[in-house]
Amino acid sequence: MMVVDGTIPTGEPVAIERIAELLGVDDTATLLALMELGRDGFLERVGEDAVRVRDRVEAPGDGIIQVRRMLEPTTLRTAAEHARPVDLITLRNLADEVEAAVAARDYLAFRRADNAFLATLLSLHPNPELARVCTELGERTAYEGLRVPVEHGLLSDTLRPDARIVDLIAAGDFAGVESLAASLIDRLRLVGAPLMDSPHLVGAPIPVDVDADVEFLEVPVS
Repeated sequence: MMVVDGTIPTGEPVAIERIAELLGVDDTATLLALMELGRDGFLERVGEDAVRVRDRVEAPGDGIIQVRRMLEPTTLRTAAEHARPVDLITLRNLADEVEAAVAARDYLAFRRADNAFLATLLSLHPNPELARVCTELGERTAYEGLRVPVEHGLLSDTLRPDARIVDLIAAGDFAGVESLAASLIDRLRLVGAPLMDSPHLVGAPIPVDVDADVEFLEVPVS
């Protein structure tokens, strides 16, 4: 969630000691956590004691996420432009259901409510086939990376933008809807679909006092 919100910035080297301070744990525990993210293709090593979150353009990404990035923001903008006052009432109620599910730490209810919000907004688009494709892509996107933060009450505001989308529509800021949708999809790659099962950190940047994943440490960046 810290990466999603930009506390740990994308594309900039961050000292592992600094990340340990932010997490409030020791360097060894931090390294083990970073190794997991490295195996999923989200991080790469920078020098002896730092890592960086790989920028979206540097990684191949998940196929569905890429297609969503091309279609969904502009489609949602057009749908938002066709929203009537009665539609805003429905969308506001659905956004409230998303927040209630997050407050209850109910992951499955969160998924249902979030999918319902997206499908309802897209249903306002004048091209029903395009709306159907975008709805199905949203439902098929893997969100398992959100299960733990939802169930522990740590879900980032960035990843539940439904109420903000309703506010933007009510204000007539349709470009804002498009921008917010694009930003959300860019963040989904960090929680929705690991990119690959190969390491991107080479060598231990700090001393490791526990058993290390030798394969992870020794395989070079391809």
